[in-house]
Amino acid sequence: MSTALAHEKHGFWHMPKTFYAVLFIEFWERFAFYGLQSVAVLFFIQKFGLKESQATDLFSSFSALLYALLIIGGYLGDKILGLRRTYLLGIVFLMVGYGSFGVVSDVHFLYWGMGMVLVGNIFFKTNAGNFVSRCFKSTDPRFDSAFTYFYMSINLGSFFSMIIIPFVAVKTSYGFGIGLCGVGMFISLMSYFILRKYFVMSDNETGKNAGNKLILMLVISVIAVALSYGLGLLLSNPALSKKLLFSFAAVVLLVYLVVRFKLNELFEKRGMTIALILLFQSILFWIMYMQMSTSLTLFAVHNVRNEILGFTIPPEVTQSFNPFYIFLLSPILATIYVRSEHKGAPISIPAKFAFGMLVCGFAYLLLAVSCYLSDANATISMLWLFLGYGLYSLGELLISAIGLSMVSKLMPARLGGFAQASWFMASAMGMKFGGMMAGFGGVDDTKITSNLEILHSYQTLFAYIGIGATGFALILFCFVKPLAKAMREVMEHKASVENI
Repeated sequence: MSTALAHEKHGFWHMPKTFYAVLFIEFWERFAFYGLQSVAVLFFIQKFGLKESQATDLFSSFSALLYALLIIGGYLGDKILGLRRTYLLGIVFLMVGYGSFGVVSDVHFLYWGMGMVLVGNIFFKTNAGNFVSRCFKSTDPRFDSAFTYFYMSINLGSFFSMIIIPFVAVKTSYGFGIGLCGVGMFISLMSYFILRKYFVMSDNETGKNAGNKLILMLVISVIAVALSYGLGLLLSNPALSKKLLFSFAAVVLLVYLVVRFKLNELFEKRGMTIALILLFQSILFWIMYMQMSTSLTLFAVHNVRNEILGFTIPPEVTQSFNPFYIFLLSPILATIYVRSEHKGAPISIPAKFAFGMLVCGFAYLLLAVSCYLSDANATISMLWLFLGYGLYSLGELLISAIGLSMVSKLMPARLGGFAQASWFMASAMGMKFGGMMAGFGGVDDTKITSNLEILHSYQTLFAYIGIGATGFALILFCFVKPLAKAMREVMEHKASVENI
C-alpha cells in the first residue's frame, strides 16, 4: 500500500488515517490487557489461594500462550478471513473474556475467562501490527517511527489502566477491577464500526476479495469458543502447558526454516536468516520483561516502601512506571530515528538491539545494588524502583518497539502475518522462561521467611539477570556491523523490487 502522504512530511501528525484508527483501538485493547496484568498475580494469590510461585507460573504460562499461538491469527488474517474480519473477532472475544472476570466465582470459570482472552488475542494481535505495516512501504523513513508511536499508544493505554485498575481493585475487589477491562474492549468494538472504512481500505488482498464471509466467521467463532475451553483446561495443568508450549515453539521454528528454504529469492532467504538471529536475541529481553508483572511486583509488595509525600501507593501501581517512561521517551526516539535517516546515518536495528540489551542489564544491576541500601525492615525507597524502570523502559523501546518493524522489514511482505507471529513466538518463549525465573525469588509458603531473606532472594535474581543481559549485550556489539551490513543489502534489494 502506498503511503498516504509525501515522504517529506514527518512526525506523528503526518501518518495515514488507518494508522490513527489502529492506534485508538490499540489504546483500549492495551488498557484491558495491562489492567489485568497489573493485578493478576495478586488476584490469583488472594482470591484463589495460589502460592506466589504458582501464581507467577500461571501468569507466565498465560502470557506465553498469548504470544505463542499468534501464528494461527496470522494465518487466518493472511489466508482465510483477511485482516479486518479476524481483527473484529478478536475484539469481540476479548470483550467477553475480560468482562467475565467481573463475575468469576471459582477457579474453573477463571480458566475459561483466560481462555477467551487467549483466543481473542490470537485473532487480534498480529493483525493490528499488520495493519500498521501495511500503511507504509518498508523503505519509508517513517517506518520505525510509526512502530514507535504504535508502541507509545500501547503504553499510554497501559499507563492509565495500571493506575486506575489497581486503585479500583483495592477499593472494591480484584475481580471487579479486571471486569472493567471489558468496558475498554466495548469501546474498541464501537470504535471499530465507526472507523470501519479505514480498515476496509487497508485490508490485504484476502480480505478485499473474500466476499461475504459471515457464515465462515460464525463457524470459526464456534471453534474458537471450544478452543478457549481447551486452553483453560491447559492452564489448569502447568506441567502439560509448559510441554505443549515448548513443543509448539519447536514446530514454529521448523515451519520458519521450511518457509525460508522454499523461498527462491536469495535476499529473501538472507533477510529471514538475519531476522531469526535477532529473534533469538530478543528472548532474553522478554525474560526481563516478564519480571515486571511477577518478581518486580512482588518485590514492591515485600521490599519497597510505598509511601510518597504521605500517600500510600498500591504496589501494583509501580508497574505504571514503565508506560510512563515509554510515553515520555517514545517521541524522542521516534524523532531521533527520522533525523538519523535524513542525515544518511540511520541507527541500525542490530545496534538498537545491542544498546537496548545493555541498558536493560544496567536496570537490573541497579536494582540489585539498591538492595544494599535497605533499611531495618529490609525495604528500599520507591525511587530506586522508579529509576530502574526508567533504564529498563529505554531498553524496551530499543528492542520491543522495533521488533515488529524488524520482522516486517526483513521478511517478505506476503508473509506479513507470519512475520508478526514469529516475533511473538520468541516473546512467548522469553515470557515463559521469565516466569520460571521469577519463581526463584518468590516467598516459599512452606517456610517461615523473614523480609531480609526475601530481599536477598530478589537481589540475587536481579543480579543474575543484570549480569547475564549486560554480558550478552557486549557479545552483541561484536556482531552489530556485519549484521547491519547484511540487513542493509537486503533492504536495498527489497527497495529495488518495490520500485519496479
